[in-house]
Amino acid sequence: MVSRVRSSIFLGVLIPVLLLAFAACGGTTSSDMSGMPGMSHGGQNSGGSTGGVPAGSIEVKLSDFKIEVSQTSFQVGKSYHFVVTNLSKSTADHELMLMMPMSGEGMDMSEMDKMALYSIAAQDLPPGVSKSFDYTFTKSAAAGELEFACHVGSHYALGMHTPIAVTQQ
Repeated sequence: MVSRVRSSIFLGVLIPVLLLAFAACGGTTSSDMSGMPGMSHGGQNSGGSTGGVPAGSIEVKLSDFKIEVSQTSFQVGKSYHFVVTNLSKSTADHELMLMMPMSGEGMDMSEMDKMALYSIAAQDLPPGVSKSFDYTFTKSAAAGELEFACHVGSHYALGMHTPIAVTQQ
């Protein structure tokens, strides 16, 4: 009898603790880099949809230590609609940064945020959440000069970055 009471008390404490540990919330943030030479974004950023991707959109899928992009070549002056989804199977949040390649070692995250052409913060992109934004490239960039990256913890070092190229029309 005492064993059953102890088990019930243990489970009564363990379950709420686990539920709190796995809880997450969503939101939207972006950096306005329109003042940065050669780059601007359309200013749209929509909330946490988990539905289908609109036709013509560029899918960006974040999973455990991998970024998959449905298109990696872009044209200067053309507006693109990106739909970013965190497909992580773990409880880890991921961020998305559009920026020049860098490991970020020894850099403060706020410094990296300022350098990003566009970003979605980790707290706004927990597992299962999608965010979208419009972006127009205004300057060409050879493959490897720009990338989509996640700099949360050691995610970048573990392979969470994908190079992109931007060409003149």
